[in-house]
Amino acid sequence: MFTLSYSLLGLISGPLVVLAAFSITRREPVSWPSVSWPAKTTSLATSVFLGSSLTYVALVAPRSAEPMAWLLIVGTLLALVDWTCHLLPHKVVGALFLGGLVLISAEALSHRDFEPLLRAGVASVAVFMAGLVLYQRFAAELGFGDVTLAAALALYLGWCGWMYVALGLAMGLLLVWLVMCVLLVAKRVGRHDPVVLGPALLSGAVYVMLQA
Repeated sequence: MFTLSYSLLGLISGPLVVLAAFSITRREPVSWPSVSWPAKTTSLATSVFLGSSLTYVALVAPRSAEPMAWLLIVGTLLALVDWTCHLLPHKVVGALFLGGLVLISAEALSHRDFEPLLRAGVASVAVFMAGLVLYQRFAAELGFGDVTLAAALALYLGWCGWMYVALGLAMGLLLVWLVMCVLLVAKRVGRHDPVVLGPALLSGAVYVMLQA
């Protein structure tokens, strides 16, 4: 029943995530009838992805299922928006952070173990401060949304452990490098084209958390 509920949550979340992504990218309210057929196909694919992902999370990591579910659902929304228009809305990143903070705090209260919560908070602040330094130096290549996203992901990764913070962010950067190499070889992008960091950072964080 536990696994089934997460499967249904993922399937139901798919169309809502796509509608929210279209609303953000178009900067206007979007209704389901107004969504084009390709977008409805994307919605189906998103439902399948989230349904299978949350099922897997419920099976292999039941203790961290709630924070992971929130990360996957909101993270998928951020990935779609960033891939479409190179934008990481602060409100959505804030929702990712605050939702994770609430769920991690609830876990800490239920197990009466506050060390992971403290570690998560310190990791988030540390990554945000480091990101600010990099942003001031490489503002042309690094967006402020990438900094806030990295800080939000550090909250989740820090909850798992300090090693996971380093591995999760490093994995995200490695994925960015690999994707850029493939796109450069295929001549789909130029060397000076902007890089979309969001989807890779999210993928790296989720992958590493599932190994915890």
